[in-house]
Amino acid sequence: MEAGQQPIDLDAERTFLGGLMLATELNEDHLRSVQAEDFFDRRHRLIFESICQESEGGGADAPSLVVIDRLRSQGALQTAGGAEYIEQIVASQMIPKASIQRAGRIVSEQAQLRQLIQAAQEIIQAAQEKEVEIGDKLDAAEQRIMNIRDRRESGEGMVDMVQVMKAITSQMSEGTWGHERGLITGFDRLDRYLGGLQPGHFVVLGARPGMGKTSLALTIAANVARLNNCGVGVFSLEMPAQELVERLLASTAKVNMLEVKRNPPTFDSDPERFFKVMERMGDAVAAMDNTLIQVDDQPGLTLADIRHRTRNLDRQIKNQDSQKKLGVIVIDYLQLMRASGGGSRNRSREQEVAEISKGLKGLAKELNITVIALSQLRRQVEQEGVVGEDGKPKGDREPRLSDLRESGAIEQDADSVLVLHKPNKADDDDDRSVEDASTVKLLVLKNRHGDRGAVMLDFRPQYTLFTPQAVRKDSAEMVH
Repeated sequence: MEAGQQPIDLDAERTFLGGLMLATELNEDHLRSVQAEDFFDRRHRLIFESICQESEGGGADAPSLVVIDRLRSQGALQTAGGAEYIEQIVASQMIPKASIQRAGRIVSEQAQLRQLIQAAQEIIQAAQEKEVEIGDKLDAAEQRIMNIRDRRESGEGMVDMVQVMKAITSQMSEGTWGHERGLITGFDRLDRYLGGLQPGHFVVLGARPGMGKTSLALTIAANVARLNNCGVGVFSLEMPAQELVERLLASTAKVNMLEVKRNPPTFDSDPERFFKVMERMGDAVAAMDNTLIQVDDQPGLTLADIRHRTRNLDRQIKNQDSQKKLGVIVIDYLQLMRASGGGSRNRSREQEVAEISKGLKGLAKELNITVIALSQLRRQVEQEGVVGEDGKPKGDREPRLSDLRESGAIEQDADSVLVLHKPNKADDDDDRSVEDASTVKLLVLKNRHGDRGAVMLDFRPQYTLFTPQAVRKDSAEMVH
């Protein structure tokens, strides 16, 4: 694209530079409002860099004479337009055309528009490549656009540690320190281990098939949405949305959904049962009425698909309710995801899972949410049972981190790894916590920001419901 067709405002560039050189004191906010590459004219870029160097060197101001001298010493004065051009810039601002702040904003906005045009041209070129899958093209295009915005939202830079210390001690004296935690899961012991579900964290929940990891994830998702007034997204790559919602309804209403589906209650045949079931269902719907939980049951999603749909959900929630934000997404389950670009003959499945794992951690940090990914465990957990004194197997051994399928990258990238484990039946039968509940251990095998341990849970399979254990102590030592 020719220069005349690009978004350019050279007057704004000169106004900004002239204002800086006329200022009696350099303002850091003004200097940080633009970047050197935002200037279209190379001469202006060199002048701005010289002003920044003067500020970084301790100079309180940067009059034209100082800028000219600095550029001359660097051998860049003529490239920057010469001393006469720099003096003209200053002279033209004796009667300001706009404030420094306004001129800087124009320079920055024009640069963003040029970057947007360049990104669009790159997207068109990428769209014409035949070797790349459409999902990867869409993800790359979205990422290019987001990078333009992210460059303008670079944070507040470094912080003074002493000032932070003073703020902490002040909060302690006021009794307000330590009250901010992550998102509440509804399981107090788990929240104490993890400090709640923290933004930017990648959490893996593992179990063998049939252990109830989907039910536990759904319970946590519902609790998070209800107790924290935030949005939750569930990507169900295995189970249809209808079945997933039925499970959530059953657990919330404490209704045996399987029995209800086999023998639906009717007013004519059994009015008492009919009203009891309908009352519980109505209470469950009312309890979840103000929550925001979105379900996506599209199978075979790639990492690019998950990123795209999560970003859309985040924007959707913010647009619908400014008081809410996306807090958690749940992916059921990790091994059913596909890496961006699909399978490759040159890549092992472990390499694909490594790409997915890193991508999910990056997504958690990018959107400042918690990503919970469910994962299967290796079959060896069942085969390598604990052997008693009589030489007979007593039950499955407790899982280890290495039991996660394709575990290498998952172990490395995850902030926390939680694994469901059913204790030996003989031990469980000795002291059941509640009449119709079975005992399950939730092992905290990895906790990057806290202790490891175990949380004892009650599981009622007829309701697909997990609750904190009612009788036994709410923690237990792990065997390994």
